[in-house]
This record gives sequence, C-alpha cells and structure tokens, in this order.
Amino acid sequence: MVEQNTQITGDGPDFSVPLHQSLLRPMLLLGAERELILALGIVAGVFIVSLFQLWAAIFGLILWAVGAWVLTRAANFDPQLSKTFGRSLRYRKLYKSAATPFAAPQKFGD
Repeated sequence: MVEQNTQITGDGPDFSVPLHQSLLRPMLLLGAERELILALGIVAGVFIVSLFQLWAAIFGLILWAVGAWVLTRAANFDPQLSKTFGRSLRYRKLYKSAATPFAAPQKFGD
C-alpha cells in the first residue's frame, strides 16, 4: 500500500509530494546544454574526421574548445538559454520592450 504524505497542519491537510533533486535540475552535458554541445560535437567532428586535412582538424579542435567554453559560460548564466532566447524571439511582437528611461509610457485600455 502506498503511504501518502498527509500531515495535518493548522491550515488543513498537507498534500505535498517530495521531489528528487535530479527531476528539477536541467540536463547538461559537459556543463552546457545537451542539444547545443551535441550539435557542436557533430560540426567539429565533420571538420576533424571528414575533410582529412590538417588545417581542418586544427580548425575543428579549436572550434570544439572555444565552442564548448562559450556554451559552458552561457549555461552558467542560464541553463536553458537557447529555449529562453527562442521564446523571447517568438514573443517579441507581442511584448514591445521599453527598457529605457526615455521611452514613452504605454497606454492600455481605450
């Protein structure tokens, strides 16, 4: 039988459910977003393996090192930065930004 967490408090029964921390953390790979670091690995792998040139291998390694560093720094800022940025681009038409003290105030209603 499953035991429910129904502790009685002053406001009534508590129906809270404990969540494991791994369910709340973002999925990161090498400290960066998983999708972006895998795409970077594919692009760098194309340069390193497919072209069979020394300059392409050096370029692929530099691309991997710099790209992984940039993606790690971006994930430190916001672990879901690519999703947040894409959503902000979609909603740009709906929410006009007025983040300057010189912007005219918005009038709502009639």
